[in-house]
Amino acid sequence: MPSLNRNIPHQLRARAEEARAKAAAAPDETTRQRLLQDAETWERMAAYEEQHPQPPLVPSYYPRSE
Repeated sequence: MPSLNRNIPHQLRARAEEARAKAAAAPDETTRQRLLQDAETWERMAAYEEQHPQPPLVPSYYPRSE
């Protein structure tokens, strides 16, 4: 069964870090700037999720114990 624990801000910050790493290796300034903008967007989304946490996921079924 998949994990029902989700840490959305952590996942979003990981994407921001990935965008920063790609920006560091970008071949041109335009690409680098776009990737850094993407990283800022991921960070803003993470901050929003921290302020507005989602309720935990609930499985759509439960194993029956008979």
